[in-house]
Amino acid sequence: MHKRRIGGEMRRLLTTLALAAMLAMGVGSVAPAASATSPVDGGLEIVVDASGSMAEPTSDGSTRIAAARSALGTVIDALPADNRVGLRVFGSSIVGQEVPGACTDSQLLVPIGIGNRPALASAIERMAPFGETPIGYALQQAGADLGDSGQRSILLVSDGIANCEPDPCVVAEQLAQDDIGLRIDVVGFDVDAAARQQLQCVADRGRGDYVDVTEVSGLQLALERLSTRAFRPFNVLGTPAVGTAAPEGAPALVPGEQYVDEVGGEAGAGLRHYAIQRSFPGSVVHVGLTGRLPVDDSVSILATLSAGGQACDSTTITATGSDRFSVFTGRVGAAEPDPADPCSAAESLDLTLDVRTAPSAKAPFEIRIVEHAWPANAALLPEPEDAVRGWSMATPADGAAGALLGGSSLNDAPVIAPGSYSTDMLSSEFQFFRVAVGWGQTVSVHAQLAPGVAPPGNAWGIVQILDPVGADVSSILTESADGLKWSEQLLEPESAIAVTTAPVRFDDDLGLVKRPVVAGEYIVAVGFTADTGEAPTPLIVTVEVTGETIGVPDVSSTAPPPADAPDRPRDPDATAAAIDSVPWGVVAGFAAVGAAMIALIVLAVWFVQRRGRRSFDR
Repeated sequence: MHKRRIGGEMRRLLTTLALAAMLAMGVGSVAPAASATSPVDGGLEIVVDASGSMAEPTSDGSTRIAAARSALGTVIDALPADNRVGLRVFGSSIVGQEVPGACTDSQLLVPIGIGNRPALASAIERMAPFGETPIGYALQQAGADLGDSGQRSILLVSDGIANCEPDPCVVAEQLAQDDIGLRIDVVGFDVDAAARQQLQCVADRGRGDYVDVTEVSGLQLALERLSTRAFRPFNVLGTPAVGTAAPEGAPALVPGEQYVDEVGGEAGAGLRHYAIQRSFPGSVVHVGLTGRLPVDDSVSILATLSAGGQACDSTTITATGSDRFSVFTGRVGAAEPDPADPCSAAESLDLTLDVRTAPSAKAPFEIRIVEHAWPANAALLPEPEDAVRGWSMATPADGAAGALLGGSSLNDAPVIAPGSYSTDMLSSEFQFFRVAVGWGQTVSVHAQLAPGVAPPGNAWGIVQILDPVGADVSSILTESADGLKWSEQLLEPESAIAVTTAPVRFDDDLGLVKRPVVAGEYIVAVGFTADTGEAPTPLIVTVEVTGETIGVPDVSSTAPPPADAPDRPRDPDATAAAIDSVPWGVVAGFAAVGAAMIALIVLAVWFVQRRGRRSFDR
């Protein structure tokens, strides 16, 4: 019989009890794959508001249209010559909603293509404010301009609310509904609350980003950032795989590939099944889910990986988009040392997503799968450890490694070396970076307001560390030596946030605590938000990878675990720490309820405390 830190039968019991506790308490709460469409055929269409309100003055004494001309001219000049770009305006020629043609007043000034920079520059200079605001119609025309193949982006720039039908929010949802290759980014320039709500909805339903600016410098940076993103890999990539309501007929997913599905919208809550195909018996499989949640929406998913009706691993994925898009992540796996156990022997594993709370709008998510052989040296590998409490970083937060712009998703995150970098953050922005992490090593991240920078109003920051399958493995309960946390308000000059991970270790007891269990490229996610209209905020982001490479699993053989595998060494201190982490005061308080209910409550509370993850959730 195999013995583990929490033995096989006990782990099964814990998993079952944790699931039962969550149900009783109502808790509902790899390498990038090729896109399903070709990026060569797509492009970017910039859609600019030329309505009469664009003649209003800006704080520097210019006008909104002059600021737009200046910012767009700079952005167009900086885009690579082989990027396909087009320009459309609306509201430029007819005044008065009652006048025929006012609500279809939109012109394609420069068709999408390459080698058209002189034409774009000339058209930008000719833009003049005049008429109404038919945003919805302009978006419909922009969608038609871009066609239906390739990676396509619409970048909308507007200073006001639409005053013509159709509703631009509805149009954005229609355009993006069945087209994973299209996104709509929006810049709101000096807008009021009503316009902001509508424009944010357009970006939300169009699976894009919304940026709110009031200054000319902020407008230029927003346009630079969003137009550059249009030519990076789309933020959700992979082969489409639509989960089924029952295991029969579930799409077959293979390790090493990346897949895409959607949650929310008309589909609502319910079950989604996927068949994870093993390459060989006894392999260790890790399945990660990563998505972005629309603004002011929420999601709760119970993810379970099972074999023959027996749960191998489970986790609850929750997120609340209180300000904007939130990253939601989770990971389940199968790492079973008993070769006769279904979680080891099964050729196909059932990934079940029980969507308890579905977002009102569709939220695409990626499925990544990593597989490796059962380590031939499993009995000799060091035990997993928790993150070190009171940790600190040796690398000074000085930005000495230079300026750097992060990616807009996991797929376009640039690979960086450990060091201290400077970057400018727009309000309500995430930036992503990749860093190589080996077996036995730890990742730590520190982000702070740059020296001399006054904190913007209501500034808030977040740092997360995602593993190679896109799951959050940040040790959010472990504060640094100077008391910094993974997410909090940035109230003072040089305010900072920080997070670390446990060492990357092989783990055959995936259980309730999600530690780093795979070496490879880890993702550092840095999020920032502040009051609308704030100028870009300089941050210093410091990334450190520490520790020697140790505990490397020997996965050279595809043989399943041996039936008489020796016990792995146990760490008494780690066992004691796990016992100490149980909130015994809560247990005592419910003593009269009965032993069975106490066990469920203890496990549920422990699960929430050790596994709870929130993304940009205040």
